[in-house]
Amino acid sequence: MVDFSPRERFSRDLATRGRRLTRERAIIVDAVFASHEPFDPEQLVAKLTLRTEGMRVSRSTIYRALAELEKAGLLRKIDRTNDRETYEHD
Repeated sequence: MVDFSPRERFSRDLATRGRRLTRERAIIVDAVFASHEPFDPEQLVAKLTLRTEGMRVSRSTIYRALAELEKAGLLRKIDRTNDRETYEHD
């Protein structure tokens, strides 16, 4: 059995829905899976909207990608803290 990376799994899931893995989505999935700690989307927004190496990602793109990752079964919401969703992955 072949074990696919989160990026590959996300790309395959998107393809089944007629979508593609854009540069921004790839940056987001890599950032999400770089850590194994639960995270608040605003933490990801702060990290990715401040990047200066030509890899900046907008807040709306991050929130849409998180929803797509959840649909793909790669992320799950675990609770609400301070009125914000918290996500985790395996």
